[in-house]
Amino acid sequence: MRTGITGLYLLILFAACSGPDKPAGTLLADNKPAPCNSSSRITTITKEDVYDLSGYAHIARVSPFNLFDEASVSDPKEKFGTEFPKTSPHPTKGVNLYFKDGGSRIVVDLRAPHKVSEIYLYDRSHQSDSVWIYTGTMRNWKLQAAFTTKGNSGFWGWRNFRIADSTQYLMFRFSSPDAVITEAAVYGCPLAALEPLPPAEYTGPRLEPKMMKEFLGVNCYLGTDIRWMKPFYYSRMYTSISRIDVDTVDNWPNIKYYITPNGWWNNGSGDYVMYADSITRDVGNKIWYAYLGVPKWMELRGMWNEDRPVTKIGMNPEDPMSYERHANLMWTMAACYGTTKVDTNLIQSVEPHRFSGRNLMTIYENGNETDAAWGGNKYCNPVAYFAQSTADYDGNEGKMGKTFGIKNADPNSDLMLAGFTSFDVDRLRVLQFLCKTMRNDKQFLWNGGIQYHYYSSNGKGDHPTDVFTSATAGITPEEDSLRQKMTKARNETYRLQPNVECILGEYGYDKSRASKVSAPLVPGYSQSESQGLMLLRAINLIAFSGFDRYIIYWIKDDTDENDPGLFITSGLLRQKGDFIFFPYPAWYYINSLVHHLGNYVPEKIVQEKGDVWIYKYRNKVAPDSAAYFIYCPTRNGKKVSNYILHTGGVGASVLSFKDQLAEGVMEPLAVQNGTVRLDVGEAPKLVFVKEK
Repeated sequence: MRTGITGLYLLILFAACSGPDKPAGTLLADNKPAPCNSSSRITTITKEDVYDLSGYAHIARVSPFNLFDEASVSDPKEKFGTEFPKTSPHPTKGVNLYFKDGGSRIVVDLRAPHKVSEIYLYDRSHQSDSVWIYTGTMRNWKLQAAFTTKGNSGFWGWRNFRIADSTQYLMFRFSSPDAVITEAAVYGCPLAALEPLPPAEYTGPRLEPKMMKEFLGVNCYLGTDIRWMKPFYYSRMYTSISRIDVDTVDNWPNIKYYITPNGWWNNGSGDYVMYADSITRDVGNKIWYAYLGVPKWMELRGMWNEDRPVTKIGMNPEDPMSYERHANLMWTMAACYGTTKVDTNLIQSVEPHRFSGRNLMTIYENGNETDAAWGGNKYCNPVAYFAQSTADYDGNEGKMGKTFGIKNADPNSDLMLAGFTSFDVDRLRVLQFLCKTMRNDKQFLWNGGIQYHYYSSNGKGDHPTDVFTSATAGITPEEDSLRQKMTKARNETYRLQPNVECILGEYGYDKSRASKVSAPLVPGYSQSESQGLMLLRAINLIAFSGFDRYIIYWIKDDTDENDPGLFITSGLLRQKGDFIFFPYPAWYYINSLVHHLGNYVPEKIVQEKGDVWIYKYRNKVAPDSAAYFIYCPTRNGKKVSNYILHTGGVGASVLSFKDQLAEGVMEPLAVQNGTVRLDVGEAPKLVFVKEK
């Protein structure tokens, strides 16, 4: 038996932080509850009300609602004629990740305070193990029952626990997957009207689509010649915390930061020279830093990117106050690079030349893929990431002081959500719930953008780790139904946060044939040309998915394009030597796309079936101009000659994408009776039309 009473620390943890779909039968017509003088089974718990604090539903594809999903077929108070509940809420993969730190936790929001009288749990365990039931709030849980499962099929059945408490929230905690509880039945009655469920589909206003020149960005790091960055509106720049929090001598809080991790002091100009300056001032684009990893002192102790950047080793990673040092670093970065000037005497810098309000960036990403299961026991659950984020946002609602969190340095700055590793939005739903219940202001913390990462591969399975492990090559975005997957994720994201941009922060292809994400070869084209064609096709599909931005992975390679390493031949450039860069065909294709389609926004999907797929863009600056993105969505050498495209209009031209030509090749097309004729293949073309 695992008693795991380390779970008592969960009470401290939460003090530090923040069925059937039919309506409740006890609600009156005026939406007020009936007098709560009798207890019945609460039948208003839906999938929307159940939250998995370990984050397994997002990755392991198992719903915590399995704890309540068989209410219609199994009732503990009906002794005869009922079925035994079978579905378990526990993940079957990566269980060592999701049951660490006190066990797996499932929280139920009853959507109104209820007088709870008793809870039945169906015990279907093969092993004896520990289970706990709590009432209270996310900040203050009260233990109501603790027991061990029977561990023998001969004793399977319902177990009853008297509760006698008033609460809106319940938490069920399981020591390990051995504590198999396949159904929970909660009895009581509501003390107030229930909060309405969100609509099944979002039908409200949507964000305006971005012009192509503001839609595309690229992942990068220091050292790329700035002239190759011009097509990319946003640069997502990987920046290691260990290059900023370099102090390995002084003790917190008497530490100093290196405030220019991507720059240096120029004695001649009497100012810093920084990569962010080049992006924003020389090119006119925007940049944000993705702050990764841990401080230098933690690196020297063998810790790495997935470790929690707490102030001292051993601090509770689910307590926001454990992240003071990190929150102060984020305040320092926002004070230096944001739009608001602060007293530079407050900036603790190694460098004598301190600055503030440089107006270079207003977005700060505090991590990368914190949901990554391949991080092993360093996996970060949603509660720990929320705790870090509420500290980084505003010093946990100011509890830390004035020099903690980006908002206290620059009210115009925002957090970017560290990218999810799949399009499943369940983790986002949990994070939103934590903001609602663990912050007094209920503030959603990541208004800088909700970010997803994804790659198209031939891997099999429902679990992202299985897909990644089994993959042997990349597939086309069309084979992967990329647009459909992204549209579904965008719609679900709109339901949760309709006013926040949705960003694909990583998607790309390796050129190397040995990679799990190798670009599918198009007959007649080299592997580097095929990479460029796949990216063009993906850019178009992503633009029509409803996502607000796409950040390509990534800008440059430091190795040969045949290197078998994963994600190291995805670059649009090849660097050979300090300042020598060779663009791959993908760079020329994308530059041509942005040059000609820069002012256009997606208008409609004309045709997405058959041998030829067609998408229509509209010029936002000159609305009488349209463009058609047209191609064969295959990779087997398909060609359609003399295809008739119905465009209308009085003039037309066609753009072909060519290696070594930064603007491609534009040729006129004859318009006859509102149609044009052209040869269509697997390499996309753009047909531009003047409609008036």
